[in-house]
Amino acid sequence: MTYASPELLPPAAGSANQADLPVACRPVEPDGPSRDERRSTFELQFSRSRRLLYFVARRILKCVEEAEEAVKNCRLTASRHPPRFSSEGAFKSWLVRILIDEATLLLRQKESNSSKPLPEHISEGR
Repeated sequence: MTYASPELLPPAAGSANQADLPVACRPVEPDGPSRDERRSTFELQFSRSRRLLYFVARRILKCVEEAEEAVKNCRLTASRHPPRFSSEGAFKSWLVRILIDEATLLLRQKESNSSKPLPEHISEGR
């Protein structure tokens, strides 16, 4: 006759300690930081990147209001799917790429409302 190993047996009657539970029956702890911790980390990293993003947006759009709108749109887009980068530099690069896309979108919308073509370096996607 074979016996089950102790970790496979149910806990003793009246045992409420989680350490007494078999590994398979213990509550699963979520991996990594909580949603609130990820959100606050995102907000902190974004606030550290805001000056860079505004500078890049101003260089592309040349207009204060449009640059502010592009930064706002970048934040909204990035906050929908915040990544888990290990370095702040990778996070900033990711944000700048989103910002360039948002600024280009604003330029295209502006172009469709006027007859003036996009600058060559923007229309080529560089």
